[in-house]
Amino acid sequence: MYNGNMKIKRPLNTKKEGMVEILVYKEKNVFVGVCLTFDIVEEGNDALAVLKSIKEAVQLHLNTVIKNNMSDNLLNRYAPLEYWEKYFEATKKIQAASLKKSTNFAIVSPYQRSLISEFA
Repeated sequence: MYNGNMKIKRPLNTKKEGMVEILVYKEKNVFVGVCLTFDIVEEGNDALAVLKSIKEAVQLHLNTVIKNNMSDNLLNRYAPLEYWEKYFEATKKIQAASLKKSTNFAIVSPYQRSLISEFA
């Protein structure tokens, strides 16, 4: 799937099932949460609060698309390349390290229509 000048290779999400990729990282004095799959961004002063907020926004987005039978394209609207680069960097660090103390973390969450209410 193309987004501007970049190519992100991910299975296409549908209303029945898919994958949501989330990154929370610290930028200066604020934490940024990004749902890379839906291009949703949240900010805050506490990493866990930002994670909770971004997961709630993702849940609302999923529920809205499904409830209103909107296009599956809304489930495959990727964030800009800068966020994906941070995501892949964080993923590599997590895989390489034994989860040393870090403010960067990535989350990959599969979903199925029957489990969507449990995502958040």
